[in-house]
Amino acid sequence: MKSLVIMLALLLVLSVSADDFLTQLQTILNEQRGSWTAVRNNFTDMNTIERSRMLSLLPNIPNVEPVIETVREELPRAIEVKDTPIKDQGSCGSCYSFGACAAYEGWKLTTAGTTLNLSEQYFMMKAKAIDGEGYGGCNGWYLDTSMDLLKNYGTCAETACTYKGYETACASSATGTYKIGSWSATTDLNTIKKAINEGKPVYVGFAVYSDFWDYGSGIYKYTSGYLEGYHAVCIVGYDDANECFKVKNSWGTGWGENGYFRIAYSQMTNEIEFGTCFGGSFYINY
Repeated sequence: MKSLVIMLALLLVLSVSADDFLTQLQTILNEQRGSWTAVRNNFTDMNTIERSRMLSLLPNIPNVEPVIETVREELPRAIEVKDTPIKDQGSCGSCYSFGACAAYEGWKLTTAGTTLNLSEQYFMMKAKAIDGEGYGGCNGWYLDTSMDLLKNYGTCAETACTYKGYETACASSATGTYKIGSWSATTDLNTIKKAINEGKPVYVGFAVYSDFWDYGSGIYKYTSGYLEGYHAVCIVGYDDANECFKVKNSWGTGWGENGYFRIAYSQMTNEIEFGTCFGGSFYINY
């Protein structure tokens, strides 16, 4: 029955134009007094194939033991880590690289006051080199293996290997100078908040449905459309009063709230699986 519902929803979405879908979505949000607004942006007229290139997080079930905080600490009601500028992955399926590098950059800036601009190009090409099955590069990768890459191989500065938006090797002089010592994963909201409070941005994945492309502002909650793929991003803050995360995306500053989006805690436990899919939410220990 569920597969039939999904198929009918897919046929409905495919049968309407991008503008019609946006209009219908805006109507639904208005009628439901939705927590977010849908707007026309540079993704609205993209076809399914073009959009799929932006969603490069690959599904897997990693062998990790999620951390669950059993003692609930008194945490601030809202906090944001220090952050580096929004970037744009272009049409390359490298979101996993941008999310992981964003977590490292934010961690260093918040905990050590060190401003870094890491090379997503080096990261994604290193992933391609070590994958062995044709993934990495612009073909997507996994959350846990991205953290392992930061630990075992590291990445270099952007100046040593500039992002191109397509697969091309870095200069032989580029080396993985920036590494981490260890990482942890969790599916627990309180543990995510604790990590952010400690200056550790959280690297996560989630399911992208059709309505997410048209996000303009507000606190996103799944409203309409079908599953189009999975995406990797980085949580940089939370707000208990509004029960939401602030998240850094890699689609440029023209999308969302100047490149960021907010998403409700409730999206962790529905079909969006925000921060709970494929091993959960990942953060750097040291």
